[in-house]
Formats: sequence, C-alpha cells, structure tokens
Amino acid sequence: MSTEFVTILLFGGLLLLLAAGVPVVFSLGGICVLITFLIGGSSDLFMVATTTYRQLTDPNLITIPLFLLMGNFLIHSGISDRLFTGLNYWLSNVRGGLAIVSIGVCVALAMCGGFGPGILTMGLIAVPAMLKNQYNKELAVGCVMAGGVLAEVIPPSIIMIILGYIARISIGKLFMAGVLPGLVCAALYVGYVLLRCYLQPELAPRSAVPVTWRQRWVSLKDILSPALLIVLVLGSIFSGMATPTEAAGVGASGAFLICLVQRKMNRQVLTDSCLETMKISGMALWILVTATLFGVVYTNAGAQDMVLSIVEGLPVNRWLVLAGMQLILFVFGMFMDDYAVLTICAPMFMPIAKFLEFDPLWFAIVFILNMQVAYLSPPFGWALILMKGVAPPEVTTRDIWRSVPPFVIIQALVLILTMVFSGLALWLPSKF
Repeated sequence: MSTEFVTILLFGGLLLLLAAGVPVVFSLGGICVLITFLIGGSSDLFMVATTTYRQLTDPNLITIPLFLLMGNFLIHSGISDRLFTGLNYWLSNVRGGLAIVSIGVCVALAMCGGFGPGILTMGLIAVPAMLKNQYNKELAVGCVMAGGVLAEVIPPSIIMIILGYIARISIGKLFMAGVLPGLVCAALYVGYVLLRCYLQPELAPRSAVPVTWRQRWVSLKDILSPALLIVLVLGSIFSGMATPTEAAGVGASGAFLICLVQRKMNRQVLTDSCLETMKISGMALWILVTATLFGVVYTNAGAQDMVLSIVEGLPVNRWLVLAGMQLILFVFGMFMDDYAVLTICAPMFMPIAKFLEFDPLWFAIVFILNMQVAYLSPPFGWALILMKGVAPPEVTTRDIWRSVPPFVIIQALVLILTMVFSGLALWLPSKF
C-alpha cells in the first residue's frame, strides 16, 4: 500500500468521521486501528495496546487531573465568585471596571483551572452584573469569552500538556513560554476596553453603588489566597524547585486547604469537584492516547517522510510554509474543536517546523495561540457555545457572534507579534 494512499485514507477517513459527528477519540482511534490492520495485518495491532498502556501508565500525566482539581475546588467552593466581588470593589470607580475585572478573574482562573471555568463562572456572575449596570451586551459577553480562552496559552494549560507530550517538549518550558504572550493578550484586552469606554461612555456606565475603603481592605482576603496559590504553583515550576507534576500536587492541596480555611469545603463541593475533574481528565487522557497512536501509525506508514520531501521540494521561503500552516490551523479551528485540530495537525506540522529549522518551543506557542483564536471563531467556536449556554435569555446568538471580531483581531495581533518577535515566547524560558 503506497504512502500516498495511506495518507488519503488516514486524513480523509478522519475528516469524514468528524463531519459525521463521531467524537474525536473514536474517530481518531478507529481510523488508526483500521489503517494499522490494513498495513500490517492483525500482527501489528500490538502497537495499539502497547501505545495505550505506555501513555496511561506514564506517571507524569497525573499533572492533568491535579491541575483540574485545583481549579474545580476554587470554582465549586464559590471562592472565584468572591474574587470577582473583591476585585470589583477596587475598580468600582473605573469606567468599564466590571469588564476589566472579568478579564482579570479569567486570567486568575486560567492560572488555576484551565479553559472553561473562566467562561462558565464569569458568564453566570459577571455578565448578569454588567447587564444590570447597563453595560453594552456585546462588550459584556465579548470580554468574558476572550478572557476565558486565555487559558489556552496561560499556564497551567491542559492543551499545552497534551501538545508537550505529542511533540516531546518540556511541559515546564511550554508553561514559561506561554506566560508573556498570554499576559500581553490580556493587557491588550484591558486597553481595548478602556479605550472603547473612553470613546463611547454609554457602553459602560460607572457603578452607582458607593464602595468604602473598609470594604476594599476586607476584600483583600478573598483576593490574596488565590493569588498566593498561583504564585506558589507557577513560582515553584519557574524557579526549578518543583516539576509540573509536583507543582500540580501542591496546587490541588493548596486549593483544598483554602476551601477548609474559608469554611467552604463540604461533601457537595468535594463531590462536584472530583466528578468534574474525572470527566475532563478522562476526555483529555484518551485524546492523548489516540493522538500518540496517530503519530505512531503516521510515522510507520512513511507519510512523514513523504510530507517532508514535498516541503523540501517547494520553491518558496520557509516563512510562506509557516504562514500556510497557520492558515490551515485557522480554517480547521473554525469547524473543529482544538483537540481535534491538535491531534490531526501536530504530528504532521511539528516535524515540518523542525525540518524548516524553526524552534520547536516557539512553534508550539504559535500553534496554541492559533487554537486560542479558534475558540472564538464562528461557526464552531467553543467559547461561543459555552457562553450561549450560560448567558441570560436577553443575550442572543447574534449578540455573541457580534462581540467576537475586536477580540479575535487582538488575538491575531498577538499571534503575529509572537511570530515576528520570537522573544515573546522564548525570553522567559531562556532565563531559567
């Protein structure tokens, strides 16, 4: 069976199954098992078993459920709600303050719990609060969705962990490389909100509820505990005192202690947190298994060598090839979730990037920044779907879609800046 025919079967079959609505794990796993059987017969199916066993028994993968558990403790205990209230006290006199606080809390939750909690929590808390204060609907939902997807690039990002395993890149270095692009993106969001509210004051009226300095100082206890937890977890990784796995254990234990100290821990919080962690971990780990299997099958079929030979023969600049890969990622992201795009494209694009002598760590961050754009890109944009599920009834799908363009432009700008100025991704890892 020729390499070209295997490539058509592998990618064509995968895209067909995804278009038919088959979940990513079953699509990817099923097509890999079929191709393995067609190439080598039943004797080659041992690869499926050995790859699955090797991935699921890797002790470093405990990082994923531990980071998720840390975030879920803070979400289900209500500490994230109090963090929003506390930050709002300090920005009560700033026009657009609620929108800025929403972005800030999303950044904090991204550093604690990954993608999803920011949008779900702020969609339930911040969006109704902004609408009650006569904020423009598009500004209200847009800043929450944009802040929530920062969890793709701000550590500890689950997609970073999965990409790190697929590409064999240090998880700690990936975490460090994502910090500056993520914070630059958040800062540009805040700058956009401030400028827009300055030019159009009617979009975000100032709060009419007076806030005393006593309320501000008392609220610090709700702000400092999550902040100290973030510093402890990420600081231990960046300083080299702990591996990401060890830091994840510290984070989960610290979040549990915060809940105990603030008397927020009960059976319901513990049950909800553990169940949510198990659901997301199961999904992520099986995707990782099938993504690894995809890479093994793809390599054994000789397809990687074929693609690299095609790239080598292209009479174009390597930056045009890079731009083409980014365009493919963007188009895929409009119609598939980021895990599907990751498992399809990462095993093929990472070897190409290395062949073209691009830094693998830098390329991984550019890849993830593109996936961040995908989360906000209609028609599939996962952030848009989540927001529609939690937003008040008066927020329509049209409002949600119309809120996206300014923030997508900012994300694309950060992506281009990172491509042009590689130091945005590589400076921090080089210092540790």
